[in-house]
Amino acid sequence: MTVLSQIDALVAELNDRFHIDAVESGHSSFYQVAPYVGRRYIKLIEALVQSRADNVLTYFNRSVYMFIDKETGNIYKPASAKTPAKGIRFHIGQLVEYPALCDPYGSFLYKR
Repeated sequence: MTVLSQIDALVAELNDRFHIDAVESGHSSFYQVAPYVGRRYIKLIEALVQSRADNVLTYFNRSVYMFIDKETGNIYKPASAKTPAKGIRFHIGQLVEYPALCDPYGSFLYKR
């Protein structure tokens, strides 16, 4: 499985899980992630989505969720909107295999 196909699988899984968790807990807002391909890294951009009764989605508060190295699949915590923090936190294969590690807030990317 290539890095890009693993990213697509992770994005689909996270978006489904974040939406289902919001619906089950009665919230009208939930998080969605989308990939943005750069030269060296793929950024997963997270946005807060507000759904209304007429099925219109409004996007708020976009931020970088994580950086993924395009060649190796290594995952980094964002240091800013343009640069990743030092130190590999995960590999894309780990998160595809265990998507429950991910939370909407990115706390799993901090070193422990």
